[in-house]
Amino acid sequence: MTFLPLCRHAFADVRELDAASKWWDSHHENVRCRDFMDEQVRQNFDGIHLESQAIADSTVAEFGFDRTMWVLARHVQHYDYDGRFSNQNKVWAQSIQFSPVHDADRDADFLLNSHPTLVDALTKQVREKYAALNLYDHHHRIEGDIHQQDFKGKLLILRDDVLNEASRTPENQLFLASSGFGCSPDASGRAVFGAFLIDGEQARFARQDFIGICDERYLADWAKETLAVLQSQELQGGEESEGMTMKGAQA
Repeated sequence: MTFLPLCRHAFADVRELDAASKWWDSHHENVRCRDFMDEQVRQNFDGIHLESQAIADSTVAEFGFDRTMWVLARHVQHYDYDGRFSNQNKVWAQSIQFSPVHDADRDADFLLNSHPTLVDALTKQVREKYAALNLYDHHHRIEGDIHQQDFKGKLLILRDDVLNEASRTPENQLFLASSGFGCSPDASGRAVFGAFLIDGEQARFARQDFIGICDERYLADWAKETLAVLQSQELQGGEESEGMTMKGAQA
């Protein structure tokens, strides 16, 4: 299913008319997501037990993970002082990066109206549902300062939010870099060329789209075998391409 793109920028950062229109579309969808969750809580709370899994499933099916987590994270951040939210949820919420010039007043438009204890339970359920995707994260990269690492010839981990939700699997996060100024930590260029490990599809990304170099200890057998084959071959033509054929890339 294709979801309305989530705008992660603050309205103050939006300059062009078309971008402003998309921002408002996203904002209204945030509000609709908030209303949807509030209604689901009303329907699935009997005064004692909350059917948090059912609410998480229906919300993610309607709005996708990105928007669902965005709305919940903004709510938890806003009420960070409230002891009814778990420390785990607070730490998670802080990991969702909002613009430094965030729209506090406009963000309040999509704060949930449900009881904090119920929102806390729902947030935990959504976190666990997303974790079940078993995506690669910073725990799976090799140690060292990413800003000092050369990416050329290395197997990289794509950030999860770079991929469209329909393509968001650990297999699609593995990318073998072959060339591009972005491979060098000191170059002004940001482009990194290479191929997806899963099928050899060539593509171009920006250096900041990657979490880092994958620690091969965490690779499945198929990935280790494929990596050995690809590393023995020289990828051709990457730097000549101006396009960016990202597998299910986010808009």
